[in-house]
Amino acid sequence: MIKRCTMLLAASLLASSVSAGDDDILVIEDAWVRALPPTQKVTAAYLTVSNRGSEPVAIIGGEVDIAAEVQIHTTREIEGYMRMERLQQLDIPPGGSASLAPGGTHLMLMQLGRMPTVGEKIPLCLTLARGQSVCTEAAVRKTSAAGKHDHHHHQDH
Repeated sequence: MIKRCTMLLAASLLASSVSAGDDDILVIEDAWVRALPPTQKVTAAYLTVSNRGSEPVAIIGGEVDIAAEVQIHTTREIEGYMRMERLQQLDIPPGGSASLAPGGTHLMLMQLGRMPTVGEKIPLCLTLARGQSVCTEAAVRKTSAAGKHDHHHHQDH
């Protein structure tokens, strides 16, 4: 998995977008991973993904070398309480985008081998339903770039 992710990251560094088909181009921007205390076994990743192609693109998961599994989650209000729910896929329509952000849809990095540290950059790949991957580097930090107080919702897993 590490070798595959490294190869995919190298390819993504040559271009900031990867073709998901003849006309489909998925672009990842502002990717970051939340740094938590080293005892935590999960954390979250956030990013903006845009589909500049003419066909819909479905994201079904992801890969990072420090986690055994990457899942897509969203936060919903159920019976007056905010609950996280796993999504099987995230659809990005042609010309559309999705912001994965604290308190909303995000990636959960499960069964961490280690917690990443602030300032580190880790390779992060999104897995598409068609079998391709789109990769980027995600900065590790404690809060969003705006410095706002972010919800630590992922600690409930």
